[in-house]
Amino acid sequence: MGCDKILGVASIAAAAVLLGLVAFDVPYFKSVYFLRIDLAGAAASTAGSPATPYVDLGVLGFCTDLQNGLGLQCSPPKIGYSLSEASQFINGSLPGILTSGVNVAAAALTKALVLHLAALAIALGAFVFALLALLGVPCIAECCADCFSGFAGATGFVVFVFDLAFFFLIKKRVDAESHASSAVMGNAIWLTLAAMILLFITPILFLVGRCCSGVGKVAYKPLK
Repeated sequence: MGCDKILGVASIAAAAVLLGLVAFDVPYFKSVYFLRIDLAGAAASTAGSPATPYVDLGVLGFCTDLQNGLGLQCSPPKIGYSLSEASQFINGSLPGILTSGVNVAAAALTKALVLHLAALAIALGAFVFALLALLGVPCIAECCADCFSGFAGATGFVVFVFDLAFFFLIKKRVDAESHASSAVMGNAIWLTLAAMILLFITPILFLVGRCCSGVGKVAYKPLK
């Protein structure tokens, strides 16, 4: 049981956990989100609980605290959502940011966040094959683990690029509406980046382990 296989399994497992946190961020894991918008039109902050109304955007929904005494309220989880759904949490009109072009852009872009679920599924497949390779199943499991982790890493890269584009597009709309830096990047984007790096490292760990193993066998081959 090589150290490279143990490290490979650990790397994929860590990446899968990170992708799981991101895929099921708000409204499930409320401290993990892609983008926070200050609904009062002020400069948004990620430090602690903001004193002004805000909304956090995630893969399957959003959470908002309108500072109306109801506390944090979250939308039902679904693929693709509209920020205008926050109207169910307030009696009266929504903040201007949620009824502007920001909402139009968010409604169009949030459907593509489902790519995070695809990346998670691929990472879980890589973990299963890596675990089989660790348990001594024939080499095909290790090769499949390499392929799946590389594919998951590539998918993670595409997802990370989309996350950045998602953030800057929404931020541009928000800043134009509020005339302030009312949107800040959430921790989900950096978790995605960390998962992508781990998935790219995993095939290298397996490859180095196989090369070292092959060299060792040649070096210690008994002479006849």
